[in-house]
Amino acid sequence: MKIVFIGGRNIHVLGGIESYMLNLATQLVKMGHEPVVFCESDHDGEELVNGFRVIHQKGFKSNLICKPWLGLKATIHTIRHIEGVGFIHYNAWPPSLWSPLSRLFGIRSLMQGHGLEWQRSKYSPMQQKIMKFMEWFTAHLNRNLIMCSEDQCRYFKTHYNRDAIAIPTAIYLPDLRRDNNSDILMKFNLQKGKYFLFLARLVQDKNPDYLIKAFNTIENRGYKLVIAGNNDADRDYVDYLHKLGVANDNVVFTGAVYGEDKDQLLRNAFTFCIPSTIEGLSISLLEAMSYRLPVIASDIPSNREVLEDDKALWVRPESVEDLANAMTKAIENQELLTQFVEYNYRKVAENYTWDKVAEKYIATLKNFSK
Repeated sequence: MKIVFIGGRNIHVLGGIESYMLNLATQLVKMGHEPVVFCESDHDGEELVNGFRVIHQKGFKSNLICKPWLGLKATIHTIRHIEGVGFIHYNAWPPSLWSPLSRLFGIRSLMQGHGLEWQRSKYSPMQQKIMKFMEWFTAHLNRNLIMCSEDQCRYFKTHYNRDAIAIPTAIYLPDLRRDNNSDILMKFNLQKGKYFLFLARLVQDKNPDYLIKAFNTIENRGYKLVIAGNNDADRDYVDYLHKLGVANDNVVFTGAVYGEDKDQLLRNAFTFCIPSTIEGLSISLLEAMSYRLPVIASDIPSNREVLEDDKALWVRPESVEDLANAMTKAIENQELLTQFVEYNYRKVAENYTWDKVAEKYIATLKNFSK
């Protein structure tokens, strides 16, 4: 089947949607399918990545019109230049505004939700209202809906009476037997098993500021806090985070990490921290579980979907006190943390690997209507 993905940013700078498209498309190639990925970029062009076509599109700087505009361009390009397309897969609502155009030309389409975007604190109240309206509009505009989590499916059913199917994010299980040549531990003076790890884009909804504030209040006993991530689109917030950590030598900022550096940080962390207020279904959380890392997690539905009641240290979102207590408990009672890492690993291995998710994805598409 030929499947066109529309709606991500630069596939070489991986965010959540970009990672989803890259890995799902890679697995689909292995299964004999033919994915084509459109992505927002700083140039127009085309390349081959992991056996599939990637079409780069240069768009407007404005966040308001960039995604809808690129969605229109990609839809028209698909209709005019790509033969035999079975499905157009629109990521989130802005590019999916053009799904009626694809159907008009006989191409089936779907919209995938990656989270309730209007809830994000970076938007003003007026922007949130507009985005919530657009979510409602596109929920009814698109005939076929998939979501990254069961929680999002329940939301669409409750609020819009629309049925959606959960196709979760996924990972490739790490091979810890192979050598890793990254020098990132030496570069930042980190010791194996002696640092808490936050691994995500540095945005307010993921709450790295609360984590830093909490770490600053505890007796760290030689442990460090590693903040691995960046956000070029909001330098003020990134600068604010650095100011929070400037007086504590044990708060380490690595910037965004990929490949061997990311693998090395996950291999050697003490505990993984995901204190978010909002998540779709976190790939970083699945990765941490696959590396058999204990988890400190905010008590939100998407985290509960993956982690069971007694398999993590739970904290209230945006609670410095809860985070500080959880980190202290982790340091003082390491056996409490390590007793459930094997269970979490098995849950990921059995439910959240790309081979299993890709099989469910294709089966779902075959059952979708025009």
